[in-house]
Amino acid sequence: MGNVPVGGDRIVAGDSLGVDVREQNGVLVVRLSGQLDWTTYMRAQDVLLDCATKELVGVVVELDDLVAESPALLVLFDVVWLSAARWPGISLSLVVSDHRLRSTLESRGLPRHIPLYSTTPEALASVVRLRHEDRVDAQLPSCRCLPHVAERITERACERWGVQSLLDVAPQVAVELVSHIEDDSPLALLLRMRGDKMSVAVRTTARFDLKQWHVMRHNIASIAVCNFTMGETPAGGGRHIIWALLDVPEDSQRPPSHLPEAAVFTHQA
Repeated sequence: MGNVPVGGDRIVAGDSLGVDVREQNGVLVVRLSGQLDWTTYMRAQDVLLDCATKELVGVVVELDDLVAESPALLVLFDVVWLSAARWPGISLSLVVSDHRLRSTLESRGLPRHIPLYSTTPEALASVVRLRHEDRVDAQLPSCRCLPHVAERITERACERWGVQSLLDVAPQVAVELVSHIEDDSPLALLLRMRGDKMSVAVRTTARFDLKQWHVMRHNIASIAVCNFTMGETPAGGGRHIIWALLDVPEDSQRPPSHLPEAAVFTHQA
C-alpha cells in the first residue's frame, strides 16, 4: 500500500504554517512546514490531536521543514503526546534529520516521551501495530437498547480476547460510560487490548461536568476489581474520547475463544 493523500496540502493560520497529511501503510504521516509561532501554535496542536485520535495505528510527524520562532514552542509535541497517548489508541513519533533542529530539541530535553527518528521509513517501521483482532470500533444505535448493545459487544470482546477476569467488569464499565452521555450524534464504542491493559472508551461530542465525572468515577470504582485509570482525550472536530483503562491480572487470562465476529454489533467505523 502506497501513500494516500488525506486532505492534501493545507495552509494553517495566516499562510505561515503548512500542513500536509498523507496515509502510508495505515499510518498518518504529517509534514509540518513553514513558521511555528505563537499565532500558529494552537492550530498546529489541533491538527496533531485530530490526527493522533483518528482510527489508524500511528502518526509520524516530519519536522525538517519547520522553523520555530522560539525553542519554547517545541513543547507542542509533548503537549500533544500527553493529551492523546494516555488512551492507548495510537502511537506518535517524530522525524528530524536536520542536525540543528535535532540539537535544539535535545538541548531542551525534548521530546520527553516521543520517539525521535532520522528518517520516515525508520519511524514507520517502529510503529507498534494493533492487530485487527485487538480492537473493536462499533457505532452504537440511538435507541433505549444502547446500554445493552454496548454491554454485549464488550462481553464478546472479552470472550474473544480470553480476558476472563474482566467478563464481569468491562461490560459494566461500558454500560456506565454510555449511560452517562447525552449526545444528539451517534456514539462509538472503542475497545482496545494491548499487553496487560484493556481500554473501554466512547467517542462523543458531549462533555462531562465535574459532578458527572465524580459520579461516573465513583460508580466505576464500585464495579472494577482491578486497577484502573480514567480520562478524556480531545479527538478533533469537537469530539472527545472518554475512556477507562483496566489492568488485566496475569494469572486470570484463558485461551481466547475465537468467537466469530457479530456484524450487527461490531460494525467497523
